[in-house]
Amino acid sequence: MPKLTAALLALAALSSAHAPSHQDEPAKPPPFVRCIPCKNEGRLPCAAHPKEEMHFEDGVQMCSLVAGCATCNGTGWLDCADCENPRWGDALATKRAQQAGLKTYTSRFDDEMKRPLRKIVTPHIMLVWELDELKIDKRTVRHHELMHIYAERLEKLFVDYTTVMGTGARDFKDRMTVFVWSKEADQMEGSTRFTGQSNQRGVKLLGATSAYSVLGTKQNFRDDTALHRNLVHNVTHLILSHQAPSQWLGNIKHGWVDEGLAHWFEERYWGLCDNYCYEEQNSNVDFKGGKWKPVVRRMVAENDLAPMAEVLQKNTDGLSLPMHALAFSYVDYLLATDAAKFNELCKLLRKRVETRDALAKALGTNVLELEQRWKAWVLATYPVR
Repeated sequence: MPKLTAALLALAALSSAHAPSHQDEPAKPPPFVRCIPCKNEGRLPCAAHPKEEMHFEDGVQMCSLVAGCATCNGTGWLDCADCENPRWGDALATKRAQQAGLKTYTSRFDDEMKRPLRKIVTPHIMLVWELDELKIDKRTVRHHELMHIYAERLEKLFVDYTTVMGTGARDFKDRMTVFVWSKEADQMEGSTRFTGQSNQRGVKLLGATSAYSVLGTKQNFRDDTALHRNLVHNVTHLILSHQAPSQWLGNIKHGWVDEGLAHWFEERYWGLCDNYCYEEQNSNVDFKGGKWKPVVRRMVAENDLAPMAEVLQKNTDGLSLPMHALAFSYVDYLLATDAAKFNELCKLLRKRVETRDALAKALGTNVLELEQRWKAWVLATYPVR
């Protein structure tokens, strides 16, 4: 046999040995079948509610506007009779199973106010929403969509907080409760019933049980952004005080953490800080337009500022407006350098460890050294204007 012919035969035999058989071929996916009624979602919007609003329900555990529906069992959706989609089938089953417990959990708010309230529950927030409408991005949004938008915003804040601080849901025993009222009489009564004190603008209950009650009308907030920013600021207070070990820092001489972190989240989202606790009665309070980084840099450069040792011993209601800006900047520095150590510092302070000892244990430093490091960081990183 010629050498070339022998080589070709050997190559053919090798190719044949490695050729996949029909048994080795991957199974073909089943043919795609389109379910026309539900478009392959495996669910259909409940006819008892506006069809276009049912997607609002996907991100919450309970909404009082659909919770009483016997047709959809409070989910807003029905299983499709013609197809199945595990994504929604399992989620709907879980949500149906939660409804009885959540309705019991939220019914006490109706009982206290002696009327049904609009309520929405997410994994970490219970929101009572009594505003009828609000303009968002030049569009007037009605109450149902509006309460879902705000519930989503507050749940997002909670997730952002735990991510930034390096903590988790295990450190929170219960949901934060937020009340947004449309009538001053309801704010006065609701704040008394649910926070133990009254205020015509806004008032908080902080610690193991945390709640914020606010009159969300235009007399207090000029627009959606102002209301949103106020809720971010104040719900940050709730989250910080409720985090284990639960303790409000603002009345045990750690107001700088209490206010500084709340301002930090305002600045994170808007580049602006314009909410001041204990000044809720005066909506015109302002310090340098709320743009604080250039202001703090100038204070440091000109040495025109209170010593850190003084600021670190103030309760929240003892902070001057410039001290609010300094408190924001202290938190900004500590989060930028080591957020995990800042979280540990907050835990120690909530345990009522003395500031000196908490700084040494969590940060390995003292007030004087921390102040010098912070000043150098501000001068190196904050803009001049």
